[in-house]
Amino acid sequence: MKKLIVLALAFCLLLCPAALADSEITVQGMGTVCTAPDIAVITVGAEEVGEDVAAIQSAVNQRINAVIEAWTNEGGIPRENIQTNDYSIYRRWYDNYGNPVNDFVASCSLRVTIDNIDLAGVFVDQAFKAGANTLNDITFSIADSSELADKALALAVADGMHRAQIIAEAAGITLPAVPTRVSEGGDVYYSVNTSRAMVEKFAGSADVTQLMAGTVEIVANVTVTYVIKD
Repeated sequence: MKKLIVLALAFCLLLCPAALADSEITVQGMGTVCTAPDIAVITVGAEEVGEDVAAIQSAVNQRINAVIEAWTNEGGIPRENIQTNDYSIYRRWYDNYGNPVNDFVASCSLRVTIDNIDLAGVFVDQAFKAGANTLNDITFSIADSSELADKALALAVADGMHRAQIIAEAAGITLPAVPTRVSEGGDVYYSVNTSRAMVEKFAGSADVTQLMAGTVEIVANVTVTYVIKD
């Protein structure tokens, strides 16, 4: 009989923690900081198509070298700010319309980072005047985002605590003074209002490319948990 009682007590102890577990309120918090970008990243390139691999490779190299010279000599961009982003040569069996062909495509792209975003359009124009024939991407960002990322994270925690308080008040629950757990919901991420910058051409005689930088959003997410003691 004693053994049966001991077994029953042991079984009860196994079940009781789940049955008597403290209640929890878990919410998601988000913090967003908006700022004006202070750097621009421009990616342009050159592409040639033909049956002679050496010829199209040489043509691409000439275009790319001319772009580098234009940026460094005319634009004053340091060479260390210019990076080869991609270089490829491949055989092509079909053209863009699905017609069978038998030739090669050579391409190369350059990425440049500039800290005077007002001149971004000027550097695009310089590249195309020098020989670039592809515009791959233009993005605007900020050089040092650490302080703003910290601010976004703090706002996310405050938002999570506020949400939890609203839920607790509606349910008639008193929250502890501080959360039991706070964890990041993922990496802080950045959002630009133009994934590829809006490009306009002025109708005036200068015909300058105008790039609209827009704003950069720094977003942080957290998970906030309060354990409510029964």
